[in-house]
Amino acid sequence: MKEEADKRRERQLEAVRHLAEGAPEAPTVANYDYTPKMPGDQWAAIRPYVQRVVRFTAPRTPYSEKELYLAVSRLALFAWATASVPLEDDNVFDPRFINRFIQHHLGQYSRAGKNTMRARLRRTSEALLGDDAAGTFRALGKAEASRPYTLTEVASLLSWADGQHDEERTTSAGALLALGLGAGLTGREIIDLELADVTTDDRGVVVHVSGDDPRDVPVLSQWAPLLKRRTTSGAASRWAFRSGQRGGNINLVTDFASRNPRPSVELQSRRMRATWIVEHLRRGTPLDLLLEVAGLQSAEALDRLLPYVGRADDDPRRESLR
Repeated sequence: MKEEADKRRERQLEAVRHLAEGAPEAPTVANYDYTPKMPGDQWAAIRPYVQRVVRFTAPRTPYSEKELYLAVSRLALFAWATASVPLEDDNVFDPRFINRFIQHHLGQYSRAGKNTMRARLRRTSEALLGDDAAGTFRALGKAEASRPYTLTEVASLLSWADGQHDEERTTSAGALLALGLGAGLTGREIIDLELADVTTDDRGVVVHVSGDDPRDVPVLSQWAPLLKRRTTSGAASRWAFRSGQRGGNINLVTDFASRNPRPSVELQSRRMRATWIVEHLRRGTPLDLLLEVAGLQSAEALDRLLPYVGRADDDPRRESLR
């Protein structure tokens, strides 16, 4: 009985060995074939680095190669083409560099979109750098994007604008501040504005904004000279900001501020716009007029800025409330 059982077990083992020897090898997982939306020469320059990073880190993160490619390729392109950072892990995936990329190069992304990109890059960074990447990522919050610049920060931005290395960059930097801090334009509106949209009369300078929220915006008097200098500069051509642009680069403001000399204060069009709105609220500009020139449909958009509107003891509006 035992001998028969042993023979049966031996026949089963032999059958298993036969199947194993004759079975095909387990298929390998194919790498994702990513086609980016960027010029071919740019992709050719960063492709080897991006592919190496994605293929190495995808198995070590919760994300697939497909999910990582967009984030990693955009970060690598920013490093190579804009920030002139060597394509090396310690540089590109340094948490501080990733924070800079998320905060200033993804202006067209929603907060949720930024958080998604940040999460993927954070996991990639941790997979590449290990403990060196832990605990150094800055959370994204709503308050920072809406916080107006202080007087000291505005002075720093003015110094940066005045310290550019040629006439085109100097007048572009001045126009950027004038349109953001002096007229409250959005980043998209600053990029799209043409010199023909800037007019001057005996009451000051006005910019004519087209697009989704067409309107005329008077420029605050202290910022008008910077915009006038741009309109009379021989370095300027069609555009109020950056003569050589084609009008389609939504990251133009960030790219401009990322090149040397860089401002010591992070330059954000949303913060400039917030500063302009708060200035008008402090001056007592009628709400209906402010909403009109800001291109806003509702006063709810001002809620987060109200805490920054200080009230002086001799506020002249008190008399109007009696």
